[in-house]
Amino acid sequence: MFWAPYGISEFPEVHFEFPFNLIGKLTMVFFNRPIMLLMFLLFHQIAVRFTNPVMVRTSAALYKPFSMLAKQESLPPLPVPPLQQTMDKYLKAIKPLVDEEDFEYTEDLVKNFSKPKGDGEVLQNLLLEKMKTEKNWLANWWDNAAYFDCRSPVVITTSPGLSFPKVPFTGKVDHLKYAARVISSVWKYKNLIDSESVPVDMMGKAPLCMVQYLKLLGTCRIPQPARDEVFVAPKGTSKHVIVAYKNEFYILNLFNGSQLLTEGELVAQLEKITNSSDPPEEPVGVLTSAERTFWAKQRKRLLRDRKNKANLEAIEKAVFVLCLDQPPPHSTQSPSVMENPTCSITARQSLHGDGTEYNSCNRWFDKIVQICVSVDGHAGMCYEHSAAEGPPVAALCNHILDNLENHLHIEPSDARHLETPSKLKWNLSSKVKEAIKQSACDLDTMIQDIDLRCFIYDGYGKSFVKKQKMSPDAWIQMAFQLTFYRLHNHNPPTYETGSTRKFLLGRTDTIRSASIASSEFVKAMVSPNKTNAEKLDLMKKAIGAHSNYTKEAVNGQAIDRHLLGLKLAALESRMNLHELFMDSSYQYALHYKVSTSQVPSNHELFLSFGPAVPDGYGVCYNPQNDKIILGVSTVNSNPETNPGHFAAYLQRSLDEMRLLVTTAKL
Repeated sequence: MFWAPYGISEFPEVHFEFPFNLIGKLTMVFFNRPIMLLMFLLFHQIAVRFTNPVMVRTSAALYKPFSMLAKQESLPPLPVPPLQQTMDKYLKAIKPLVDEEDFEYTEDLVKNFSKPKGDGEVLQNLLLEKMKTEKNWLANWWDNAAYFDCRSPVVITTSPGLSFPKVPFTGKVDHLKYAARVISSVWKYKNLIDSESVPVDMMGKAPLCMVQYLKLLGTCRIPQPARDEVFVAPKGTSKHVIVAYKNEFYILNLFNGSQLLTEGELVAQLEKITNSSDPPEEPVGVLTSAERTFWAKQRKRLLRDRKNKANLEAIEKAVFVLCLDQPPPHSTQSPSVMENPTCSITARQSLHGDGTEYNSCNRWFDKIVQICVSVDGHAGMCYEHSAAEGPPVAALCNHILDNLENHLHIEPSDARHLETPSKLKWNLSSKVKEAIKQSACDLDTMIQDIDLRCFIYDGYGKSFVKKQKMSPDAWIQMAFQLTFYRLHNHNPPTYETGSTRKFLLGRTDTIRSASIASSEFVKAMVSPNKTNAEKLDLMKKAIGAHSNYTKEAVNGQAIDRHLLGLKLAALESRMNLHELFMDSSYQYALHYKVSTSQVPSNHELFLSFGPAVPDGYGVCYNPQNDKIILGVSTVNSNPETNPGHFAAYLQRSLDEMRLLVTTAKL
């Protein structure tokens, strides 16, 4: 997904994306309000409306020969895999997850579903017809099902946090110099996007779809009662940044007339904000952390007032939100094995702000890009996932970090000639004020239930694995399988997302890491009756199986989006939903107990997100040449899961896998 070379030996430029399953993310136990939507997703008792998401229109006639959009019209359409192929792969994916009796029952359902002239054939034909009439048969369905129809809060469940390396500030002005450099870097990158000068992302020799870059900056998710929307500011209209400071919001114009502000002037303008003595406003931003229908209702109330409406428009149209944060709390936990406590603190700030007592109200979670910089040097990004996958965000983050050098040399300028940034003042009804209090309470409850920590395994990195002629990604995924099996004694439904951006408007599909081969490997590793040679042979087979499925997923031949399409085609055509989709095995296969994402980068970056399910782990990893960087999350309300325990067992798994390849002989 993220960042440039992927680290898979067979695919040096495959990108993977964050694993947020539309069912898994809604089963978080600490969210009470989305129960009705959860029942809908599980039992499908009501029909889904299907409308087009907001898309950015571009004209092929306007493509420049070497622009980031030059290859768009040459991208192939997302394929519809053969029905029987998907059914066969589905049974293979289910087999290591369920017992024999459940598997036999599912096998019978698959036979009935895929029989000649059966439901599967009818639905497959509907998908093939849809493929003929749309640029991407899945795109609209996926945007709605995965994001806009979901009523859960975006914070923690779908909005990842990305932690930058901590910077040692020596004073308040250093903090603002860093922030000014962030602003100038983001603006420069926006100019690259607007001029279509961003290089085309590649997967090997294949160009990738680039339209998501157009929705990265100047973009905001908009809550609606049933289905959210995305607002994308027209090119050239976003010329200000929203600065969040002490839970309030300021408009920082980037231009004085037609003249772009210098970094020194930006520092001076930021100083005006931090020196403001205006009476405090209510923390309206916390409403963006609420359940989506609840937030939509409050937004409708806000829009009745002209001043509030102007405030919302200013936020939604801004290039991005810059959050000037207060110092986060120190960790009260003893560090776990491999833990980097400083990065764990930064990760919590980037993901959720560590509670309303600290920085969680100093956010606008609907904004696609929020960059957070605390006064004591913790910095990172929180981004709302619906508008774009990882590569655009990766490119922006790398652009910022690559340009931080010498930011402390910025000299503040005299900005008396510049208009002071205007503070957003709200006219709030008693109902909205009560909603703010409720949202703050709910957000604190969610945050208190998340245990998030960052780790560094320094035994080896991807260079060692490549020398063994194996995929670093598949190697690490098998280490996750072994770790979970040792902790919980069963194979977990596991999600790793593969990019389908080789296809026009492509987004993602699921790479299923738990396989028959991985199950045989992990059972052999805990068995006293297997020789090291047998274990090594099974490890190589498991890694090979994962690498093969990765190839299939990025080439549009995985099973999960196809199954989703078949199900949604039935709902759209008002067919009775086949029992295959009601089967407990199908539901369990979507209950991702290990939800993962690879984030390769040369920077020491930790990506984090909440677990997909209450009895699972959210794991993001950055394989570097000589180490592996990890962010791991669980929920505190489940006593069976813990990031520290996972990290300790993972260290053992990685050590033993290295020992196998260096000592065992086949």
